[in-house]
Amino acid sequence: MVNAIQRATTYVPKGGVGKTTSTAHIAVSAHNDHGLDTLLIDLAGTQNDLATQFGLADDVRDPDAPISAVFSENWSFIRENIDNVFERMVFETDEGPDLIPADNGLGAEDNNLANVPRENRYDRLERFITDEVAPRYDLVLLDLPGKEDNITINGLFAAENVIAPLKPGEFERKQLENLQRELAAIRDDGDHDAQPMLQLVFATMVDSTTNLADEFTNVLAEEYPKISGPPISESANIGNEQANGRTLFALSDDELYDTGRRAREAYRQLTTSLLERLEAR
Repeated sequence: MVNAIQRATTYVPKGGVGKTTSTAHIAVSAHNDHGLDTLLIDLAGTQNDLATQFGLADDVRDPDAPISAVFSENWSFIRENIDNVFERMVFETDEGPDLIPADNGLGAEDNNLANVPRENRYDRLERFITDEVAPRYDLVLLDLPGKEDNITINGLFAAENVIAPLKPGEFERKQLENLQRELAAIRDDGDHDAQPMLQLVFATMVDSTTNLADEFTNVLAEEYPKISGPPISESANIGNEQANGRTLFALSDDELYDTGRRAREAYRQLTTSLLERLEAR
């Protein structure tokens, strides 16, 4: 794999754990705090939560050049015969990172990939990132579906570095163990050279007034001491600003509650830790 661009994906085989929120905030911090040209690719579903996070939901409703085309048998023809096809995929956000949104064709392409020989099924997104994204950006972050399907495995192969946000709970902890086994199975796959590794794990939606949150955070630190990061406080600011199409980084200190300021600082720390690990790999 070409390593000219740093790559990571946010993934846990479960929805509602803060994957999209974490992806967006890490991307903004990488761009604003570390000066990285950053691209977000949303593969998580047609609801386009990443576009909503940045106030672009209406703009991306019918993308001129959909990301789903990358997974099709016709992508080479499209790339060679349509002018500026990559540029037509990309939307600018007001907070720094660029975004390639999800589209309605992803489900169909996931089904079509099931008919592709296994040795050729999982490298399409990696080739797209190497050919099109790497010459233009320093960092690409993928937001994957909360389930294991062909699109998800393409993302794990392409990114190789996995970020796992988790809500406090025993079920979620078990999901992390399942994710570790899933990544190990991919690394052992003799048909491919991908080596996806868990690089960052942290608790989200943490209510610091409960014992469960403290216990869960401590367990992550004990079981994953080298890759665990600070927890993300539960804060009304996060949900409110998602509805307004902004991340916490778009607000001043005076506009945030204490929980919002803590969450924003935690995302900064997580971003720094992630980038250090990507650089060291």
